[in-house]
Amino acid sequence: MKRNMNKVLAGSLQTGRISHAYLFAVWDMGFASGEHNATSLASGAMAFAARLNCEAPVDDAACGKCLSCKLIREGNHPDVRVVSPDGLSIKINQVRGIQHDMSYKPRYDKGFRITILENAERMTQEAQNSFLKLLEEPPRNVVFILVTGNPQGLLPTVRSRCQLIRVNLGGRDRDEDFSAIIEKLCKVHLCSPPEVLDEAEAIEKLLNQRGQGKSRAELEKALVAAAGWFRDVLVFKVTRDTSLVSHSSRESTGDIIAALSGDGELYEVHDLIAIIERIEESRRWVRQNANIRLVLEALLFDLRRRVCSEGQSHGHGL
Repeated sequence: MKRNMNKVLAGSLQTGRISHAYLFAVWDMGFASGEHNATSLASGAMAFAARLNCEAPVDDAACGKCLSCKLIREGNHPDVRVVSPDGLSIKINQVRGIQHDMSYKPRYDKGFRITILENAERMTQEAQNSFLKLLEEPPRNVVFILVTGNPQGLLPTVRSRCQLIRVNLGGRDRDEDFSAIIEKLCKVHLCSPPEVLDEAEAIEKLLNQRGQGKSRAELEKALVAAAGWFRDVLVFKVTRDTSLVSHSSRESTGDIIAALSGDGELYEVHDLIAIIERIEESRRWVRQNANIRLVLEALLFDLRRRVCSEGQSHGHGL
């Protein structure tokens, strides 16, 4: 159960300023594609819950030996509840159950009643609206932890009421795995319309080669990787701080800065935000069994259009 605590979470523990809601945004292809089952464990949410209720914590880690830690490890802690999708979604009845459970005080002194929502983006619209009321008027000594690989799947009003925690699970490097595809997305502004169609076909062939019959799953992972890259471009464009970006597969810090700066110059901030949302929309289409080639063509043309409009306004024709 012990693991290195996120710096933001560690700071909250040191100051005693515990937020009523955290959004654990996990930047990992497998996680966002639904390959992880024990999401509360994989994301570190359960480790944080254990530390909050530990009777003898060691710095920012739970001791792992006290009664509270043992109950959490066994899945029997009365004040720690994990809510997972019931089938394909988290339904409003589950949120109503959370609301009922949160009306009780913690059973242990100085403890917290904690609810972890796994794959929180799978809450239905109705469930999210109901959950929003809990976030607007949170009970005392209650902590919500929303775990998701797709934060854009949550309502903006839900996201804004949670403290964002970036979680990097490590494992396979997204840029290394999908660098060829991300490169094509970033350079689509150099293509003529017929060449855009050729690039969509080329990407589909790459996915078929990689996926061995699972090109749809590979496309979703590639889109996760692309969204992560454009998020980093956006963050660096706004902050100029490489410590805030998650991609680190380039050979040196100089290469990272050059890549982030180069791609950042192509877009305005509002365009980068729209592109990230557009990629997430493409992921939803993929999950709904839309034609892969059409998804790619639509995305590539949209990326090209956004760069073209900016380039033409600055006198840079194609």
